[in-house]
Amino acid sequence: MKHLKRVSLKIDKSKPAIPLPLSYDDELKHVWGRKWGAQSEIGKLREVLVQRPGREMSPPQKYLRWYGLTRGIDVAKAVKQHEMLVEILKGEGIRVEYMNAPDGAEGPYGLLQGLWGTRDYGFVVDGGAIVNRTSLPWDRGAERWWAKRVMELGCPILYTIHGSGTLEGGNVVWLDPAHVCIGRSIRTNQDGIEQASAVLRSVGIEEVKVVPIPGYLENVDWPAGGFAHLDCVFGYVDQGLAVAYPPGLPFDFLEYLREKAVSIIEIPPEEGKDYACNVFALEPGKIVMLEGSKISQKKLEKEGVDVITVEMSEFIESGGGPHCATAPLIRDHGPRL
Repeated sequence: MKHLKRVSLKIDKSKPAIPLPLSYDDELKHVWGRKWGAQSEIGKLREVLVQRPGREMSPPQKYLRWYGLTRGIDVAKAVKQHEMLVEILKGEGIRVEYMNAPDGAEGPYGLLQGLWGTRDYGFVVDGGAIVNRTSLPWDRGAERWWAKRVMELGCPILYTIHGSGTLEGGNVVWLDPAHVCIGRSIRTNQDGIEQASAVLRSVGIEEVKVVPIPGYLENVDWPAGGFAHLDCVFGYVDQGLAVAYPPGLPFDFLEYLREKAVSIIEIPPEEGKDYACNVFALEPGKIVMLEGSKISQKKLEKEGVDVITVEMSEFIESGGGPHCATAPLIRDHGPRL
């Protein structure tokens, strides 16, 4: 590790040391190497964490339904698609870090099929990371690799969801650095939300809006299966502009957005089914979106949004898109509501 720069502060070393009149934030860059924080959905992205897909993405045929899949995943194709996403990010000058979990990684219940979805295993707020606790057994254990890697990069861990709490990053969507929406679904429970909320309040969050998301019992087939995460049905793309698939959201949340002066672009069912809402902003008004969402793309472009498309068919089958596949480590705060 490189030697960190010393904090510029006059200290009389001829006397016994006493506590310094500096806050944690004052020393963050000096102690932890970078001013970690990604407390925004649309602020300019500086650094992001991804995971290269591997054999874990394609479990045995007889277990596909348990993993929520309708067909096997073409891993070689998924790797190429993921590389295309990474090239887009690098082309925008974004620093890309890899989680570096091993190919074919397993957790306590078998293959970590969703390991590519680095969004779910933790998220970074001003000053450090919250490590999540996944809900479904085929994801549980991936948090370890996420936490290990962010610590290797020098990002401090502020909290880890524990006890009976579950929380996944796909359920966390920011409106601005002081307002965050968290989906309560089959993948995130109230205990997890309350645990995270205590930390969020300490880093300046004024409001945590809880958004109930419909789920499933045994029928996971469209449209009965509901949605795992808020980012499957809602995405924030620019100041005061969002995309939404209304059947996956409670109506009072749509009213809440209108009260916040957020305009909503409605996603049609045929594209909502394939995660058109799972957009990933690179900066205000510039996003990465799944290729094939042509109706939604035209609506966004009509509103002045710069849309970059990426082919991620294997990831759609696995349950997500570019938002799921990326975990921001450093972002500018961006515009406020």
